[in-house]
Amino acid sequence: MFVAVARANSLREAADILGVTQPALSKQIRALEASLSRTLFLRHGRGMELTPDGRAMFLEVEPLLNALDTAFSRSSLQSRHGGTLRIAMVQTLVASFMSMLSRELLDVYPDLQLTIHCDSSTNVVESIERGRADIGFVYETAVDGPDLVSQPLFEETLALYTRADADTDTDAVPGLAAMKLIVPPRAYALRRIVERALGAAVQPYIECDSLELSLRLVSMTDGVTVLPSTLPRDMIEDRGLRRRLLPSMPARRLVALSRSGHRASPAFDAALEIARRIGTRAITPG
Repeated sequence: MFVAVARANSLREAADILGVTQPALSKQIRALEASLSRTLFLRHGRGMELTPDGRAMFLEVEPLLNALDTAFSRSSLQSRHGGTLRIAMVQTLVASFMSMLSRELLDVYPDLQLTIHCDSSTNVVESIERGRADIGFVYETAVDGPDLVSQPLFEETLALYTRADADTDTDAVPGLAAMKLIVPPRAYALRRIVERALGAAVQPYIECDSLELSLRLVSMTDGVTVLPSTLPRDMIEDRGLRRRLLPSMPARRLVALSRSGHRASPAFDAALEIARRIGTRAITPG
């Protein structure tokens, strides 16, 4: 009320702006002056004029009130539209997990400014540590750092992808050593999982860090690749490929990463809840 009167230089105009009666506003201003033991306004026929004490108070209070208005506006915008959310993730999650998560998240927050960055496990962890992303989805084997908060989501199985006409019938991990493997660089957790399962370093037929390109290369060459067993069916069949589950290949656990002390937004909490929900569903090849 004080700021409204100071801005309007008129008790009547300020009362109209605030939606109160002029006597009620005058009473509140007098009560404020009494509580401060200061005269804040000079009253005359032309309106209300700030005294030196009143102007000093106005210069202190108005910026605070403006900041409060801005904070409420931003909070209201975030509650309605979700604000912004930056997600970093390993590339093998794009086709299945991330497509479901982003669709459901945007159903809740249709105007959310969503940024998705795909990278190696190591770089996803670094993005969280350096504050370049709010939440990261990565495999547990890549998590390392005292300032990281890791929340387990679900376990994912792996499969061997070959051309449909290829003479390949193995579902045993040792058999992979004799195949022409198309695998990502060693910085990727998937490469390290394959090498640990084989008990030896892999000499790749082709080294490729793109899921889409890896599948395309399998369709065009004699190479094979190991990827999540949950890739959509059309992604496999449209390329003339076949999927063979690898039951002896260790499953890997997907986790959600954030920085310790990170202030969660409504969109952050929603993304985490949706990710947990996806994990409770039966994610099967399809």
